Amino acid sequence: MTWLVAISFLFYSLNVTGFRVGNFILVTSCLKDEPVDLVFWVPYAAAVVTFVFVPHIGQWILLGIFLFFHIICFSSTYRYWLWPNEKKIASYNHYFSHTHHIIKPRNDVLIPDTFHITIFSMFLVNLIAILIYII
Repeated sequence: MTWLVAISFLFYSLNVTGFRVGNFILVTSCLKDEPVDLVFWVPYAAAVVTFVFVPHIGQWILLGIFLFFHIICFSSTYRYWLWPNEKKIASYNHYFSHTHHIIKPRNDVLIPDTFHITIFSMFLVNLIAILIYII
């Protein structure tokens, strides 16, 4: 379980540092573009550290973090998959137009960029894994 949490945390940390190789931009640094993302990263970092050093407490904190992340993801992205909103989709596509997309963006349904598809998948796998770990 620790390795899964560590890999997900390191990948999510790319949101803080940014990751770019030449013209390939996976994610830009939130320090320059959207510092509010640090509000999510700091508690996640604290939860990961707690899980590593005090697993019986950290597991519950991580469960809370992953549930919270899914609530935030639903309010900002998932709901536009279910109920498309052209204005929100256009805004998302414009904001993330410079980042890598494994699936070409569309105007009628929200298709997240590669970083967000990956991180959403990791959050879901982590949520399921932490539930199994707790049980």
